[in-house]
Amino acid sequence: MSGSIGMNPLFGRDFQTLAAALAAREQMQSVFATNIANADTPNYKADARRFEDFLARQLRSTRAAGTSGELARTAPGHMAADDAPPSPWLNLSAGRSQAMERMDGNTVNVQKEMAGMAENQLMHELTVRLLKGRLSGLSKVIQEGGR
Repeated sequence: MSGSIGMNPLFGRDFQTLAAALAAREQMQSVFATNIANADTPNYKADARRFEDFLARQLRSTRAAGTSGELARTAPGHMAADDAPPSPWLNLSAGRSQAMERMDGNTVNVQKEMAGMAENQLMHELTVRLLKGRLSGLSKVIQEGGR
């Protein structure tokens, strides 16, 4: 699910944010896997990119594709969607710091990478559940509308 998220504006900003979060989680999993795979490579510098960076890039590409799904502000006092506090499930506060360099010049801390990978997997599963819940709700609305 890499690249631009091309979702119909019908689904709104929640779906687009969830799709962007899934893509960012997948990219983070790749970062963790690459770091772990290079744990014994001399002079390898651990990739310290963060989920927030991937998510921001995904959201920017979604907006650039013209599929922002933003709500119209009907009065000057209305809060813009970007002003809203971030959802806790996005894990925006967690950062990645560069590890200490070992004698061989490698900076990968396998324990930290494995822990980060496990947390990322859990957050990916949570995001999938949230997306499934939104789709389930939409399905119920469609079923009820057909009666």
